[in-house]
Amino acid sequence: MSRAARRTIAALRAAIAGARPGLPPARAALLAGALLAAAPGAPRAGSAAPPPAAAPADAAADSGLAGGARPWPARVTARPARVALAQPIEYRAWVLVPRAASARWLKPDGGGAMTWGALQARRAPGGGRAALDTLVLESRLQIFAIGPVTVPGPAFRVTGVPGGGVRRLPTVRVWVTPSPGVADSAADLKPVRGPLAAPWWERVPWRIVLLVALALLALAALIVAWRRRRRRVVAAPATAPMALARDPAEVVLAELAALRARRLPEQGHFAEHALELTRIARRFLEATAGTPLPGDTTPELVGHLEAARLDPADVARVAALLGTWDRIKFARAPATIEEARRAEAAVEELARRRLAARAAPAAAQAQVA
Repeated sequence: MSRAARRTIAALRAAIAGARPGLPPARAALLAGALLAAAPGAPRAGSAAPPPAAAPADAAADSGLAGGARPWPARVTARPARVALAQPIEYRAWVLVPRAASARWLKPDGGGAMTWGALQARRAPGGGRAALDTLVLESRLQIFAIGPVTVPGPAFRVTGVPGGGVRRLPTVRVWVTPSPGVADSAADLKPVRGPLAAPWWERVPWRIVLLVALALLALAALIVAWRRRRRRVVAAPATAPMALARDPAEVVLAELAALRARRLPEQGHFAEHALELTRIARRFLEATAGTPLPGDTTPELVGHLEAARLDPADVARVAALLGTWDRIKFARAPATIEEARRAEAAVEELARRRLAARAAPAAAQAQVA
């Protein structure tokens, strides 16, 4: 704001408030109107001198709104006053309100041919002895109509002082010209042309191309698989050599030799030694007698051996061995190295008797031959 504008606003506020001593109210009102008419405008309003009537630079309107016993000066400006269609217009409005009043702007009338931009409202406190503040509203306006257009003034609401309520600022008129003008000889219009052809990538039937490509890929995969199948040589499965079944008695003798090599009785592991002997003897009886089943208890195993019509002496010997081993394993009965060796010898005797029984027919046939 220029210095002359500030001086004018200060004189205007002082005149309205009756700050000059001895000035009658009626004369103060006349002086306020004269000063308002001569004022260059509100801060940043941008309307310093009256524009030509033919092509005004700004559209402005001043008024003094009735507010109780004192008028409230107001001003509305629109820059520029002559615009092209949809050209942005700098719209600015301000009004002086009592400092004790609560004032706020209402939303401007929109719709139709006018479109408002973002609203910027503020209240600037006044200086000096004039108890007046400046209520300012700024925005950008676009008009979508041709010819003279009247822009309605914004409304504001004042409360807390006499004469409050809703007040509206004066209207301004803006001239809107078509763009480009009808008689614009400088317009560079291009000749009328026919529709452009679509590019080649829009004319290619890509779906058909994709289906054909997939069919070719499937055919190539089938050909490759067929050729690989023809070249494949079916190798004869390698026959694993049949393992000769060992006699259960030979298995018992081999396991007894391995058990003796561990020397468990000499280390005091009688329970583990008894467990190994029980396993060796049970497997031998299951393979030779056929009736005992894995998991049988000692009484059940002895019963199956008796049902198989084995030698009662062998059954009694096996029952005694199994009972001794059960007491060592479960009851932790005391045992000696000599007893452990006798148990090994008893199991070995069962295996050797079977070997001798199988070797007897072969020796007899050899003698006959």
